[in-house]
Amino acid sequence: MIQYFELLDSASFILFACILYYLSALSKRLGEAMGLKKYYYLYYLGIISILFASIIMILSFGFLEDTRLFAYVSFSIGMTLSLIASIRYWGWLIKELFRG
Repeated sequence: MIQYFELLDSASFILFACILYYLSALSKRLGEAMGLKKYYYLYYLGIISILFASIIMILSFGFLEDTRLFAYVSFSIGMTLSLIASIRYWGWLIKELFRG
């Protein structure tokens, strides 16, 4: 039963990476239209970190059993990088919501 939940962790990491890919594509177009710096590279770094965490999580079923902590740390680093990029690109929406 525990391995089932660990497999769901790995699958959710991959799904987060897919979501971040779509956000990076949208943010790239938004950044080009608004003349912002290329912060979408932070999304790419986040995706790589999250996919690395997913690989570690999958390998933790077999011979690397005590490496789940590294997977969670890598996942959190990827999500933090993506949060920074999201704030840079989409933060103006929050300001407009509170202003309006």
